[in-house]
This record gives sequence, structure tokens and C-alpha cells, in this order.
Amino acid sequence: MADLTRHQLSSLLLSALRQEGMGVRDLFEGRQEPLSWFFRALAYDQSELDILESGALETLHAPSALVELVVDEMALGLANIGLEGLETYLAQPETGLLGQDRLELDPEVMLGFVHVDVAPPALWLDERESDPDRNEALASRLTQVAQDVGSSSDTVEVHIEGALDPDGGWNDPSESVRPAGVAVHFSFDIPLVGSGERELVEVFRRGAAVASEAVERIRTVFRGDGG
Repeated sequence: MADLTRHQLSSLLLSALRQEGMGVRDLFEGRQEPLSWFFRALAYDQSELDILESGALETLHAPSALVELVVDEMALGLANIGLEGLETYLAQPETGLLGQDRLELDPEVMLGFVHVDVAPPALWLDERESDPDRNEALASRLTQVAQDVGSSSDTVEVHIEGALDPDGGWNDPSESVRPAGVAVHFSFDIPLVGSGERELVEVFRRGAAVASEAVERIRTVFRGDGG
């Protein structure tokens, strides 16, 4: 990798999403730690986003994918300058700092991560009736979606937060409880060692493909669930 900036990384990610038919909005970037930079975009099916942006709709009630790229800027700098560049920052003793025991980059160090959280719109959850059997069935179907869609990702999780109406437990048939927050999470590792532009494009392609497929699968899950 040579002279690849964090903004070029975000451009490659957006390009991958476009190629999968995903339109993006609410672009945002910032810092989580002194050396950790992130870029976020909310992605929808492009045809649905076009309808919203045409003014035909005020609010888009459709599944979305929150896509986040997290970059370790120290690792990005090392990837750009290489070990020879790093040597210029180090004081070498007379015996030679590098010599036979040459420095090597740790293959377990990550250049960054791509996180994808796919969720239904809040309205779909608000309209659901409280029913323990339907709640368990929904959790089962979302788990199946995560397993089917996330085979190319490094981490797969299903998140379901319950809202009690008014109190009780998730599995208690005498209580009214419904999912108030639902998301299927996928994560893709970007190793420092061996991640050139071609490898980055492949990671972003896989992340975008998972985002697109998961959006459609969650749409199918909720349509089949009757809301």
C-alpha cells in the first residue's frame, strides 16, 4: 500500500456500496481515540432512497445498513511508509538496531475494521404486537439470516432489545413484551500486513454485498412475520 489516505479508503467503501445498488446518506466522520478514525454512512436500497429524495415521501420506512469503517491511523502510516520509513524515526545504537534481527510488522495488527449493522425501521417494531411466540420466532429467523448472509464476515451477531408493556420478562407469556431494537451485526477485519488496495477493495466488496443482502433478508423476515 502506498500513499493511501483515510479519505481514499472511505471513497473505496462508498464505491463498493454503489456497485451493490446501495444509496447512502448521513455521511459522518470523526475520532474515537487519538489514533482511531471512523467513517459512517447509512445505506438504503438505492431505488427506495431515490423515491425519498424525489420528495414523494417524507420518511423512508425501509431496512437500512449502518456501515462503519474504523481505521488505525498509526497502522495506516506504517502501511504507507513501510519499515524503511519507520527506521528514519528510530535511533540506532552503534551495534545496529536492525542488523540481523530485522523489525517485522505483527501480522495480527489490524489496519482497521468494517462494521455493518442492518436493522428494520423503527415503525416496523412499533407496530408489532407483544407475543412471546412471535418474538422467539423473530429471533430464530434473524439468527438464520445472520448465518446465511454472514459466511464471508469475521464476526456475526444478532442484537435484540426488548421493551416491556409495561413490565415482566421476555419469555413470560403473561407479560407484554416486544422487540424495541433489532440489528444484525457483521464485522470484517482488515489486517495491516498484506492489505494493499486490491485487498481493501475486496473487503469493502464483501461488506457491501453483505449489507445489501441482509437488508433484503430482513425485509423478507418482517413481511413474513406480518409486521
